[in-house]
Amino acid sequence: MFMVHRKLAQLMLTGIAAVVAISGCSSSTATNTPAASVNSSAAASAAPTSAINPSGDTLTIASSAPPTSLDPMLQSVDQINSMYINVPYDSLTRIDKDGKLVPDLATSWQYTDTGRTTFQLTLRSGVKFSDGSPMTAADVVAGLNYGRAKGVNAAWLGGIDSVTAQGDNTVVIHSATPIDALPYVLSQRLHLGSVVQAKAASDPAMLKTATYGAGAYMLDPSQTVANATYTYVPNPYYWDPAKIQWHKIVIKVVSDANAALQAVLSGAAQLFSGNQPTATAAQNAGLIVATAPFGITGIQISDRNGEIVPALKDPLVRQALMYAIDRPAIQKAVFGGFSAPSASLILKTQDGYTGTDDSAFGYDMAKAKSLLAQAGYANGFSFNMSTPAANNTNLMAQAVIASWAQLGVKATLQTYTDLGQLTTDIIAKKYPVSAFNYGSLPTYIQARSFINGGATQFNPWGLTDDQVLQSLAAASTATTDQARSDAYAAAWRRATVDLAWFSAVYVRQQVTIYDQKKISGVFITTAGPVVDLAWTVVPVK
Repeated sequence: MFMVHRKLAQLMLTGIAAVVAISGCSSSTATNTPAASVNSSAAASAAPTSAINPSGDTLTIASSAPPTSLDPMLQSVDQINSMYINVPYDSLTRIDKDGKLVPDLATSWQYTDTGRTTFQLTLRSGVKFSDGSPMTAADVVAGLNYGRAKGVNAAWLGGIDSVTAQGDNTVVIHSATPIDALPYVLSQRLHLGSVVQAKAASDPAMLKTATYGAGAYMLDPSQTVANATYTYVPNPYYWDPAKIQWHKIVIKVVSDANAALQAVLSGAAQLFSGNQPTATAAQNAGLIVATAPFGITGIQISDRNGEIVPALKDPLVRQALMYAIDRPAIQKAVFGGFSAPSASLILKTQDGYTGTDDSAFGYDMAKAKSLLAQAGYANGFSFNMSTPAANNTNLMAQAVIASWAQLGVKATLQTYTDLGQLTTDIIAKKYPVSAFNYGSLPTYIQARSFINGGATQFNPWGLTDDQVLQSLAAASTATTDQARSDAYAAAWRRATVDLAWFSAVYVRQQVTIYDQKKISGVFITTAGPVVDLAWTVVPVK
């Protein structure tokens, strides 16, 4: 018990300055000077309708980083960045507290042809944006087309060849081949289904400094300081006023996890996305830690044709590198009890999962050396490698590099704290090998990221394989769930095991820490790891 109290005392010392900052910015009378870059034109002037009667004052979230962008189509889809988007923007479909798809701004959807290439959505009637203008099918079409053309995750919509409006309440999406995950793609999880006003979609610069959505809340520029404090107030025209439970939602940037924990312990905040050390400390302090398997941390070999490092063209070399990774030891040392070792990028709840892929590339240094010798690289080789600092991924990468050194393989590591710059450098083909974090997504979408979506940060050369593509094509035309899962399993087995393009090292639990005495309705699942601040998080009465 003494050790627990001493640990919390240390947290209090390291976090006190940040807690004071949070406390000073989270009350309903905050008077922050808005950042010069924040545009107030999107704020509605009308008073809230009488139907909006929030029971809670202020919900304050401690976020480890500011948003990559306020533009839904340019924003990262991790659990941190998504909060900034999902509060002001409703999506076409929504993932509920049980991880199931439910209606949001689309009340129904269906494939209208036997080939499952024509997808029709019926839009909710009477929806208005936060400036009072009505939402129409033309707005939805404009947003989807903007996302297809300019979105950072446009590859996930890469199979679509047209999006059209039929009247004010129907949108039709046509794709060259079936997209089995399309309803999920259009949910709040991936932002591509976030509905924005057509005027903003046609002038995307507007989306970078203000919100133009039909969500339950909207950005209040007068109480927002860029890169520090983001304040959202109720949308006076929201289609379901009963869902609005807060007079204000404030997201404060607190980069230090210990400071974020202390903020929740002190009452300055109610929720934050934590990590393994803070989760353990939070449990000891009596807070609730909600978890779900979600984060995949691994190694990708991007230079699959050996353009920069000739040795990497040989599958035997790539397999050798994967066999030299002691996943259980690294997982235990780096992420501990909130993770599990695995080589597979496919989780148990997803199409294509097989238990045998979990244990692929069991640690075998002798086999790794033998494969490297067979390929003609018994004396090793060298290359540059990148890693994000987030989630201790750099520590995982360092441990892997130490193992590779036993093969005579020398990797020089570059650690990034700026994820935007990391993505830019990877796509520019600066690194033949990279450590990565990836939030688990439906198998179709993961394939678009790692295999057949063109040049992405997880496949910067845009390389693929005919046999893998044949299996993915079989999955897209499968008529049963089992056939689809089997086809995906074949594709990922070849990509992961035979070709050794990439491999997980461990799967992390998504960790959300909150004060159960102040809020309830905090739900996370593998399908929906982002807490639904707008719909489900409510004050404890």
